[in-house]
Amino acid sequence: MIVKMLSLVFLAVFAAVPAAAVPLYGTEEIVLQSGASYDGIAGTPNPFDLGVTARVTAPSGRRFNVDGFFDGNGEGGSSGRVFKVRVSADEPGVWSWETASDVPGLQGRSGRFTVEGRLGGVFGQGPVGVSPGRPRAFARRGGGPVFLVGKFLDRAAPSPLKYSHTMFSEELGEREREALLARHVDLGLNKINVYLANRGDYGSVSTTPWVGTAEANDKRRLDLARFLMYERWVIRMRDAGMVAHLWVFADDSGFGDLPDDDRKRLIRYSMARLSGYVNTIFTLALEWQEGWSPEEVESHARFLQEKNPWGRLATVHGTTGPFAFPNAPWADFMDIQAGNDARPEAVHALGLAHRGLAAKPLLQEEHGLGDEDTANRQRAWAAFLSGAAGVGTGAFLSHLARFAETVRFERLEPANRLVLAGDAWALTERKRAFVFYLPEGGTIRANLRGAPGPLKVRWYDPRTGGFRNGPQVAGGRVCAFTAPSEDDWALYIYK
Repeated sequence: MIVKMLSLVFLAVFAAVPAAAVPLYGTEEIVLQSGASYDGIAGTPNPFDLGVTARVTAPSGRRFNVDGFFDGNGEGGSSGRVFKVRVSADEPGVWSWETASDVPGLQGRSGRFTVEGRLGGVFGQGPVGVSPGRPRAFARRGGGPVFLVGKFLDRAAPSPLKYSHTMFSEELGEREREALLARHVDLGLNKINVYLANRGDYGSVSTTPWVGTAEANDKRRLDLARFLMYERWVIRMRDAGMVAHLWVFADDSGFGDLPDDDRKRLIRYSMARLSGYVNTIFTLALEWQEGWSPEEVESHARFLQEKNPWGRLATVHGTTGPFAFPNAPWADFMDIQAGNDARPEAVHALGLAHRGLAAKPLLQEEHGLGDEDTANRQRAWAAFLSGAAGVGTGAFLSHLARFAETVRFERLEPANRLVLAGDAWALTERKRAFVFYLPEGGTIRANLRGAPGPLKVRWYDPRTGGFRNGPQVAGGRVCAFTAPSEDDWALYIYK
């Protein structure tokens, strides 16, 4: 009798302990147990085709329909009863949820959770989205504008760290993933491009999300141990301040020939499992022209957005040239490549051309192989001076990122007409501030008419990240400026 009473007391105390609160911009994981166990490798019915959704209500009354996903035993095992729903907790207060499902035991489940405090690190300022009022720039929801800087082509790195897209490959180990993340942190970057599925790109360094190998797999079934690794590293990137830019399908892999059901199954599962993390953004496919039709891109990108309750940024990436879907509502930003051998002038011209296509952020993703040299540095700055909202490769990128933040890049617009003589590109903020980039130094004559003086003058060294002051100039006239050396320099002039 005494043992029974003690047991009842213990249960009462245990039941009274509230669940831990979720920090603002953290992720709530709703774990559900189905009435039957399912085999994720070969069982019938296929648990990856079973549906569970949660009607989630935020404290403000906003409502979301959130897909759940099968997770085997919940620890990477392929068989079990576990289904999960992940909620991006972007409001403080009490949230509620209720499930709908044809899976036995999952219909009509409900619960609540509390959001308080705030996620640590830069993502405590929220996810990266389009800047309110400045549609050509990215910004954190609860913070300021952010210039995205990645280096997915990094020939300066040792193998196998040269290509960040391979980070989730089954051919890499945890030590190599750790080294890849550490290199991005050391380079001062804030975005990592990673494939969710690859077979032929990068010399066939495969990333296989399905049960099986790259050569033989069942695209109706997802490998839960691999997805557990994917999400663990998405969290690691979040805690390191990195945007996890997840590319669902690689090029050179024949994925454009897959049946729609197989492609959409991977899209649906990836979004359900990964989009609840605050640091994720998505690209449907790399170089879609190599296997996808425009109609297939449209239908699958719309499907991705339908499975995107948290409004994570999403787009597609093409071959060299203009972005093919600038006005598509599913394309939150334009992701382009000028080509790995493009001259800086071509990178700059391509960026300028996109300003006439759509008022959306432009990500100049690919314009060199990432050697830490002058040419790759010049290409990255050429992209920046074209009004890009971020770059995907280049050199000396931490210095570019620091400069972009210093000059409030989101306020600047291309203004090459202000360069009357000399070799330079220009940006201006309504003639209150000016940025000039001189790719080979020299002297320029700049039209500062209409700018109230006196104006401060600062030279910025793209190789070292250091400023040096120049003499102030009077506004409202044409002025000549000579770079401190024959190397490339940026010139910042402001009131």
